[in-house]
Amino acid sequence: MFEVNDLHAVLIHRRREMEIVNGSPAGKALPHPAARGPRIFADTADINEIAPLYEAGIINGVTTNPTLLKKAGAKSWKEAKAMLTAILRLMKPNPVSLELTETTIAEMVDQAQELYALGAENAVIKVAIGGYPALDPAKDPFTGLKVLRKLWERDIRTNATLIFNSTQAFWAANAGATYVSPFMGRLADYMYKNDQPELPVGNSLYWIIDHKNSQGDQRTHNSEYVAVGGARKDSGIRLIREIAAIFANYDIHSEILAASVRNASQLTEVFLAGADIVTVPAQILRTVADHPLSDAGMVSFDNDAKVFAG
Repeated sequence: MFEVNDLHAVLIHRRREMEIVNGSPAGKALPHPAARGPRIFADTADINEIAPLYEAGIINGVTTNPTLLKKAGAKSWKEAKAMLTAILRLMKPNPVSLELTETTIAEMVDQAQELYALGAENAVIKVAIGGYPALDPAKDPFTGLKVLRKLWERDIRTNATLIFNSTQAFWAANAGATYVSPFMGRLADYMYKNDQPELPVGNSLYWIIDHKNSQGDQRTHNSEYVAVGGARKDSGIRLIREIAAIFANYDIHSEILAASVRNASQLTEVFLAGADIVTVPAQILRTVADHPLSDAGMVSFDNDAKVFAG
């Protein structure tokens, strides 16, 4: 858990250097009080979930993926593109992330241009940072980075996904990614599933007992801070804080998009950790104004107000 006072001045400076999110129209007397607040995206491809959240001012962006498109009813690539086009039009000019399904560099670049053409004003192309040799050992391990670079050269905004450590985030930003998406929930899921219970927390991602690695059993998938710096459930939050610190150190303006949110309380933790954006499942976003004391207070106020009726 982060202490509220554990805020480094350089992180605050970084936020002040980022672009305004909630702009005030020219001539408006009352400026928006959260001009540089974090962006809130809905993680869904269902326009019936997106529309009420957008109209209520809850969200200013959307992230989608093939799983969400299938869940929303798409049964073909043509149907998926029609759904994405409708979301892009609704959300304009706010960003909408569209995920690639191809896995080779040339095909990914071609598909990215196809998707970008659906709404060039606000389309963002999601590119997985790594994992390509897991599909086929012959695949280029730098596929994601090369595609990010090629799309940056074409002035196409990108969202680097499947990020689980800070070096992946750095290299994605270095390649030109507009957004980097650490998957905080999946990081904790992995530790819960793969940690050896007799060893310290996070040992599945970080384990160095012999600095010479004479047994060949070192694990350095994440830094010690992220993997063993606290409770498993907070590992994703620690990752976001680590990325934010690195980006602040080097004045990197790729936005940190916290993904794989598991519950509403993580939103507070994400904001404390220094994320620029959080993408949240619609069912969680529907609860952001809820609190049992708010419920009780409204009932009390309403009952007392009845004396003034009529």
